[in-house]
Amino acid sequence: MQTAEKVIQSIYLLPEEEKEKLAHHIIHYGIMGAHPDSPEILDLKQWQDDIARKPFNLNQASEYLGISAVTLRRWVKNGRLTACKAGRAYTFDVLDLRRFKKKHLTSKVSESQQIQPPI
Repeated sequence: MQTAEKVIQSIYLLPEEEKEKLAHHIIHYGIMGAHPDSPEILDLKQWQDDIARKPFNLNQASEYLGISAVTLRRWVKNGRLTACKAGRAYTFDVLDLRRFKKKHLTSKVSESQQIQPPI
């Protein structure tokens, strides 16, 4: 049975070049390894653009905005946000959500965080 102690001891026995490769891998990909879909060298901008092309469902959008799914449905119904609806399922454009969050949600947070002068 593999134990952490055995693994660490086997790492100590590796040649320096292999230790460097292992350290590089852990720094870049973590202990579990790279995601199977990730390229050898991750291009963060390309990865974000790829995510932005895939629409969010209702749960993903509400989590991204930090609100409940009920509130998000209400905002869509009132016209505050746009969504595509097929049957009971909603889909949201990620770039629209990002613009909405930047314009409506982050400005309120920064206003509420301003220090009020003592009375």
